[in-house]
Amino acid sequence: MAECIGLATGQPLPVVVLLLVTAVCSVLRGWVAHRTTIRHEAEATQRVQIAVSGTSSEQRAAVVRACAEHEVAARLVSRPHDRSQR
Repeated sequence: MAECIGLATGQPLPVVVLLLVTAVCSVLRGWVAHRTTIRHEAEATQRVQIAVSGTSSEQRAAVVRACAEHEVAARLVSRPHDRSQR
């Protein structure tokens, strides 16, 4: 602990750089996660639109339900660590 206090009081530049790098990395990680989520949702919506485009109005609910079940199954297969969180 004394080394950290000495580093911060004696040479603040490395501490400031470390804090800035940490902050920038955190923001970038959050942004990438957000953009990935947005892209996955857009792709899922596009798949549902394509599936529904050739159906009658009576069949649409079943098609949307089947697409939702497929998305959940695909998510569990592609990210098995999510199963433990549910």
